[in-house]
Formats: sequence, C-alpha cells, structure tokens
Amino acid sequence: MGEGKVVAIDYVLTDPSGEELDRSGDAPLHYLHGMHNIVPGLEEALTGKSVGDSLKVEVPPAKGYGERGKVKPQRILRSHFPEDATIEKGAQFLMQGPDGRPVPIWVTKVMGREVHVSPEHPLAGVTLIFDVTVKEIREATEEELSHGHVHGPGGHHHHDDDDDHDHDHDHDEEE
Repeated sequence: MGEGKVVAIDYVLTDPSGEELDRSGDAPLHYLHGMHNIVPGLEEALTGKSVGDSLKVEVPPAKGYGERGKVKPQRILRSHFPEDATIEKGAQFLMQGPDGRPVPIWVTKVMGREVHVSPEHPLAGVTLIFDVTVKEIREATEEELSHGHVHGPGGHHHHDDDDDHDHDHDHDEEE
C-alpha cells in the first residue's frame, strides 16, 4: 500500500507491560494512507503491506503521540464547559485555538470548580505496541483525497445539507 489508498486495519494497542489500551472492535479502522490520519510510526510500518499481512509494531513516543511534559496543564473554570458535559479525567473536548481552529484538549484533573486540561494526548510519552492485520486496501476517491480523510463506512460522514462541512467524528485511533 502507498499514499492515497484507503486502508482498513484490525488492531489491538497495548503498552509495554501488555495492558490493552485500545482495539478496533467489531469493525476495522479505515484511514487514508499518507495523510497522517494515524500515528506516524504505525503508518510508516504499514507502508508497502498487503491485504492479509499481520505485524507487530512498536512505536516510540516520538513517532506516536509525542513526548510527555512539553506543555503545562492549564486551569479552566468548570463553567466554561457545556452544562451537560461529563467532565472527568481523560475526557476530550475541542477548544478554540489562537488561530480560531479547533484544538483537542484532555482533562487531566478535576478539582472542585477548576478543570485542569492539556493539549497533550493521554498516550503522550507511552511506547505503543500495535498488533495489526490489514483487512482491505482500495483506491481513495477524489473527494477523500481532497478532504484528507476517508468518507462513508468506517470514516467521516458528510451531511448533504451542511454547507459549512461539519463532520461526524467516529475515531478509535489515534489521531
């Protein structure tokens, strides 16, 4: 497989101690190869593979979710979150970045009315071990290539009546 292919993989993600961190579940994860839809170390290991190939990939933090501790957590008042939001350690939210684009943040601690958040992924600093099987490879459509991600089953879904191009996100990966 190479750049511009839609790839479906089954995977189990563990840490070096063998603790399971994530898995693809009942349906494979679909991603657009070469578009940084999955962690770089896994994408590199999958380059050139074929349907049916199975492999075990050890991804160091630098090629996964990055090193831990590069950014200090920030404190935000709980009132800045939606009223109906479940705010607990590990919860992910989108925050507006300085350029106006959405930036993912994760809750690291809740202390009364204060919520500590960080832009570092919870798996930053962790060596990732993927057991992966390639289930399907197909050519990406022109629309998928122009948008930089998979559409339809296993990927993003666009709403025909949305002019502003919002997406329904269904991520198991690691972005």
